[in-house]
Amino acid sequence: MDNWLYPLLRFAHYTLLLGLFGITAFRCIGLRETLAQQSKRKDNGALAVAAVVAPVLTITLMFLSIAAMMAQPVWQLEWATIEAMVMSTSIGWSFLFRLGLLSAAAFTLILFGRSTFGALVAACLFGLALTTLAWNGHAAATEGTLGTIHRLNDAAHLWAAGLWLGAIGWFIYVTRVASRRPDLIAPVAILSDMHKFAPLGVFLVFAVSVTGLVNAHLIFGLDKSADVLRTDYGWLFAAKISLVGIMLLFAARNAILGRRHSRIYQTPADDVNSTLSKLRTSLAAEVTLALAVLGLVAFIGTMSPLGH
Repeated sequence: MDNWLYPLLRFAHYTLLLGLFGITAFRCIGLRETLAQQSKRKDNGALAVAAVVAPVLTITLMFLSIAAMMAQPVWQLEWATIEAMVMSTSIGWSFLFRLGLLSAAAFTLILFGRSTFGALVAACLFGLALTTLAWNGHAAATEGTLGTIHRLNDAAHLWAAGLWLGAIGWFIYVTRVASRRPDLIAPVAILSDMHKFAPLGVFLVFAVSVTGLVNAHLIFGLDKSADVLRTDYGWLFAAKISLVGIMLLFAARNAILGRRHSRIYQTPADDVNSTLSKLRTSLAAEVTLALAVLGLVAFIGTMSPLGH
């Protein structure tokens, strides 16, 4: 198996699961005044396609993970080996639970996604599927009570990150619709929703930061940071923290733009369009940085903190 394929699929897996949970959950929060029924139907179609792809990607990653653990190509794996790895390890069970939850979420989203209750059920199923990722990677290596704390903290980290990414994806979508069809979504409504989201955004940023620090301490110990920074893992981890820091700057800029909404009503349309353009640029930069962070996470999860 090529060295790049497994991290690439991990990146796709994390991105898809975080995105599905974040966007479906964010749609249920109540900041929906900017989305007309016509644009909502288009949005459901894209989410349904992504939801169908997610279980397929999970199965593919499961086979590649087993092949990596057995140091064999995928096509040389025997069914008895696959069955033993899936049924007798926590990683295998987490894959099975994730597959079942993602399949149920896709079914719910396709059939009932246009209703508030259906969207809420799908969001909960995606959230539970995201939780199973805590039973893989570094969190799975911690044992006992501390291991349970590590996994729960990792799950909280993933939920907060997913909601943050979902908010970015949501606002990118509505700003795109507003620029093309201002009759469907008014720019001032987007700025109003951005302003309403600010308190939740601050909380999510705080949750991501705190749970991330706890994860780092449980993985390698913050007191050993100097030693870790001498390894490839440490360099990638430092790059990840730096990118997240830049994301926070863009998030603060978005909040400032949203806070201006109370003055937009008295300003010309050109100023409204200018503000919306700045918001689109800021959101595009933020989502690009988020994808870069997820790419680093995909590689970091396959490495040892101390380079062993």
